[in-house]
Amino acid sequence: MSCRSVVLLACCVLCIPFTGIAGQAEQHGGVVLRPGQTLRVRLADGQRFEAKLVGVDSNPLVLRFVQAPLGVPISSIDSLWLRRRGTGRGAIIGGIVVGAASFAFLALVCNAFSEGNGCESWGAVAGLTLVGGGAGALVGAGIGSLFPRWQRVDPQRATISLGVGNLGVRAGARIRF
Repeated sequence: MSCRSVVLLACCVLCIPFTGIAGQAEQHGGVVLRPGQTLRVRLADGQRFEAKLVGVDSNPLVLRFVQAPLGVPISSIDSLWLRRRGTGRGAIIGGIVVGAASFAFLALVCNAFSEGNGCESWGAVAGLTLVGGGAGALVGAGIGSLFPRWQRVDPQRATISLGVGNLGVRAGARIRF
């Protein structure tokens, strides 16, 4: 197997995390707010706070938080941010960085042990590169989960969603942007 084929194969394998699967996307492209999520809110009068969401009242549309005794109407919110984890981004970065570094190191070692004849073990190099990329993805996911990521949400496009689940009736807010 030539070096060019191995590099092409490694590039294809490392690009897989960037492909999207349409079946896993949310149907309406919205963000679902659930009780217990942490939100960062900036009101129209300039006040800012960060709090956990307790619930959503539908008429008028009001968000209730742990620290606030009264609800916050959607119309008074200037900007709204939802706290997410950086696990996915950390896994992608860790997998790419460690996978690329392990490929470069293993290709160099393979060529050095071949004593000028060129590497003859590209299958082992590719397999060990995938193992290194997987380990890097695991470490990156662990590190990424430690760092919060804030996703901006447009509060003016909020709708209420009600549903019945295994544990009873559930309510939430769907915000499209």
